[in-house]
Amino acid sequence: MKFIEVLLMKFAMVFAVLFMIFGLTYGTGVFDIFLISLVVTAVGFIGDLIVYPRTSNKVATAGDLVLDFILIWLLAALWIENPDFSIVMASIYSAVLLAAGEWFYHIYLTKRLWEHKETSHTLKQEPNRK
Repeated sequence: MKFIEVLLMKFAMVFAVLFMIFGLTYGTGVFDIFLISLVVTAVGFIGDLIVYPRTSNKVATAGDLVLDFILIWLLAALWIENPDFSIVMASIYSAVLLAAGEWFYHIYLTKRLWEHKETSHTLKQEPNRK
């Protein structure tokens, strides 16, 4: 159940960002935005489950930035017919906004899915034994 919750949260974030950039700004259809959001969410979630636990939030967010840009750019180029805007620029704007959201999503993912209370890299120091 927790996987579904965090997956839906990610989809909501991706759809909201793509709707703001592609839908409201450039007038792209909701169905195209929905399809792109599904693919970006699925691929990104798999990456979150594999990359993020083994690295840091910075590395996972940077990876999401690159992955989101490439996926959005390619999928938009394939699925949006006759765009009257620069798909590359819209993809860059979307990827940057998504990366900002991913930073906080990773913290949410850590707390909700793996139930860790601490999200920083601080280690508890053991008391000095003499």
